[in-house]
Amino acid sequence: MAVSIPLLREQLAATPIVSPYPHDLAVAIVCDTFRLASQRPPSQAEWAKLEQRMKNPLFQEQVGMLAHVLVSSDLRKKTALYLTADRTPQARLQQFFEEIHPLTAEMIRSNAFRQEEFLRKWLAALGADIEGETEAESKRHLRELDYRQAVTDLRKVEEARRKEADRRQEMLQEAQRKEAEARGWRE
Repeated sequence: MAVSIPLLREQLAATPIVSPYPHDLAVAIVCDTFRLASQRPPSQAEWAKLEQRMKNPLFQEQVGMLAHVLVSSDLRKKTALYLTADRTPQARLQQFFEEIHPLTAEMIRSNAFRQEEFLRKWLAALGADIEGETEAESKRHLRELDYRQAVTDLRKVEEARRKEADRRQEMLQEAQRKEAEARGWRE
């Protein structure tokens, strides 16, 4: 019952999204996936609560991308299989949307790493096995792809560069001050 990431990516590449799914249609697709798994889908009120809890302006486009990957690949069938055995499928939705923030639909569509991260985070939220990988390998791949961590690491590097540039500027100013003082004594 393992899921093949390369197969999913191949299927998604064959059916590119032309325009974003309207939010109501995307919600209906996700809810139908719950029904395929014989699970009660979230109600409209529960969707509204989830959106409020997320406080995420990207929520609707992320729901649209989830709907797209479910419809455009075998992921819908695999999702239904994993949801069938789940006692808390709605909690999985919240976990997923918390994990994929701040990925935009455009990032997921146009960047292979972000698409794989999106797929892996959905599969992780479901508790799905990834074909050809142990659980530890799957977690490692997910950590390596994590956009939030990449942004955090980039900010740390930029901060370190800024501090180094400030330190060098201070050293240069100190050297210039000492040179000016030395020149003053000589004159």
